[in-house]
Amino acid sequence: MPARAQWWDDVVKSDIAPFYSSAAKAKRDDGSGSARSGRRGSYIWGDRVRRLKVDGDAVRVSGRGVEYWVHRRHLGGEPLLEVYVIDVGQGDGLMIVTPEGHNLMVDGGNIRLRQNGGKNAADFVDWKFFKDYVSWADRDDPDKTRIMLDAMIATHNDIDHFGGLWDLIDQDEKNRAELDASDVTVETVYHAGLSWWWNGLDSDGRAKRSLGPTRNGHYVKLLTNRSSALAATDHLDQPDFDTLSGSWGKFVKAATATKRASGAPSGIARLSTATDAYLPGFGPNGESACTMRVLGPIETAVNGDPGLKKFPDDDSKNTNGHSVVLRLDYRDRCILLTGDLNTHSQHHIMAHFGTSFVTEFKSDVAKGCHHGSHDVSYRFLEGLRPLATVISSGDVETHDHPRPNIVAASAITGRRLVDAEKDSLVAPLIYMTEIARSVSIADFDKMKEYDDPQPAYERKPVPRAKVIHDRPAEKQRFRLFMGDKAIEKPRLDNARGVRGLRYGLINVRTDGRRLFFAQKEEAGTDWAYEVLSAQQIDEAR
Repeated sequence: MPARAQWWDDVVKSDIAPFYSSAAKAKRDDGSGSARSGRRGSYIWGDRVRRLKVDGDAVRVSGRGVEYWVHRRHLGGEPLLEVYVIDVGQGDGLMIVTPEGHNLMVDGGNIRLRQNGGKNAADFVDWKFFKDYVSWADRDDPDKTRIMLDAMIATHNDIDHFGGLWDLIDQDEKNRAELDASDVTVETVYHAGLSWWWNGLDSDGRAKRSLGPTRNGHYVKLLTNRSSALAATDHLDQPDFDTLSGSWGKFVKAATATKRASGAPSGIARLSTATDAYLPGFGPNGESACTMRVLGPIETAVNGDPGLKKFPDDDSKNTNGHSVVLRLDYRDRCILLTGDLNTHSQHHIMAHFGTSFVTEFKSDVAKGCHHGSHDVSYRFLEGLRPLATVISSGDVETHDHPRPNIVAASAITGRRLVDAEKDSLVAPLIYMTEIARSVSIADFDKMKEYDDPQPAYERKPVPRAKVIHDRPAEKQRFRLFMGDKAIEKPRLDNARGVRGLRYGLINVRTDGRRLFFAQKEEAGTDWAYEVLSAQQIDEAR
């Protein structure tokens, strides 16, 4: 059974289901698009909702953080497999919701402190459990506002993947204050095994780290279960060579303090091709209609001990190359999650699977490897042949992801379908979180000065300002210093700031036959979406 009990009692069956401010306006929704008055937005195919009230053909529902009226013809659908590719800047963060209501996180982006927008996957998951899953009347009930995850998976030990997971489970006062949810429970925390270990001090007294010793060309010092995690984090303040290093050690320490919904300690387990053919509980005879096949990292026995191959690259290439790789299957559809795989690891995977590689890795939807890095095997991409590729990329200046040749390679290796009648390309599709993100830029209006220190951020207007600086002559006296590296120090009257941010969340949904992709349009409350029917998928070549 899912960690969180079923909260919904209906599902949206239309691709787009407009919702309205009143029952009378919802009743006028005849599908022609003419009922625009009172429209407040739209639900999308597969949105799970709570029925609150019925008035003829109008139903008041709670879902997606709001409570509005919809026409009853939009309801009565079946729960879907939902994959949310969360905009976490430069990193990966995904949430999976199965038809039964299992909630799983696969990575979470970097920690909030390193995010341009100050948010990561922890904040999206908080929104889901506190606002989407809970109606307004229940948001003061701590028993109904807990984040309850069936699994948390750190695909590898790079902070742009596990940082958001760490923010979610860390009991630091600031991290707790960031969440609306009353608590966080995780049934099991999974990881790839390869870890950062404390490796002494350099000549300046700074801590060094390593991936541990190798034997016969394989890393053999792997983090394993809960006991292993407890032992490896027992001396973080006074580390020895069996202590995990830095942020990775602190994340694992936080995982050891995390609880299951029952109150028992969360499980901690290593994933590889040898430990589990399927994610526990998600095999052919598991609790879900979805299966989750473990396709990486590739484990090799080294003198009887588990080992992960050392690739001829630096440490970061090895951590990326030994990412947890998952294949989600639901009925006829397959979604592949590839972590930060790179060329050497992809060649290793292809050699390991041999003639069964294409059978195992051919997918309908693939998460782009390593944010669209150029370090990707073209032959590997040819084996995936997806109808859609989703690339989680950021807009920080330290990376040039996704690379143009990889975007092109993702397209030309995908299955193709052309609508000859409309003279348009149907598939393949390429989605990028960075492109889906948008911001609203505005001039600085005024500065208000107060007697007392004010909160860092405040949504509501703050009254009783001591002084208001808004005249042109005043604003010319102020300059803005935006970090040490900022070249321009503009006057306040010449400066502009980000007023609003629309995150580049990509929704991927399927009933096991058709595929649905949606993202919010940059303006307004409507959705940009694409649908591939089962017939179109069968016709794509």
